[in-house]
Amino acid sequence: MRWPEPAHTEQSLARLARPTKGGAVRIRIALATATAVIASLAIFFAFFSSTPAASARTTRHEASSQDRTVKIDDKLMSYSQARNVAQMVDFYNAVELRQEETYLEEVAYLKSLAAAQQAAAAQAAVVARTAAATAARAQAVAAAAPAPAAAPAPAGGVSDATSTDTADWACIRQHESNDNYAVGNGGAYQFEFGTWTALTGLPSPAEDYAPAVQDAAALKLYSQRGWEPWSTRYVCGL
Repeated sequence: MRWPEPAHTEQSLARLARPTKGGAVRIRIALATATAVIASLAIFFAFFSSTPAASARTTRHEASSQDRTVKIDDKLMSYSQARNVAQMVDFYNAVELRQEETYLEEVAYLKSLAAAQQAAAAQAAVVARTAAATAARAQAVAAAAPAPAAAPAPAGGVSDATSTDTADWACIRQHESNDNYAVGNGGAYQFEFGTWTALTGLPSPAEDYAPAVQDAAALKLYSQRGWEPWSTRYVCGL
């Protein structure tokens, strides 16, 4: 059985409060060491904070912090502002896309135009070469062709069928108009107006035209009907 411990007396309390000699030495060493460490740290931080590099880093840190704060504040916007910005971005993208499409269309048009011009130039060159070859062949054929033979002179000289400068025609003119090409009612050969118009297609009577025209009409009528149209043929023995 344990007996209750006696109450602490003043002597026992004083004995408990007073440390031993070895304990007091250890306490003083620990306090000195802590004081030295705290002093060294204080001196180090004071020196480090007083250097220019530290000041600059501090300043940059503060500036960058302010910068970040400003940028963050700038990005804060309302929903309507964000929607307007999105619409502006969409519009800019659409404009840029349209510009690219227009540029591509212009490039395609220029390419097609250049191709058409090249095709036209090639076709013109082909046509020119073909024309030159055709002309060269024509010249070669003309050079190789024989010269046309001269028309033979009519045998037996002039006749009543080829010329009015014969005795028979002179007799006809003498008895028809007294050899007068300007006499009325049909000139030197006394052509009826209907006959004259049918032979020549001319609108006026025969006497209105030169002797050569009247002679040609007379030879034409002779080639169709002979001496029959002239009743004076009997006087001339024709």
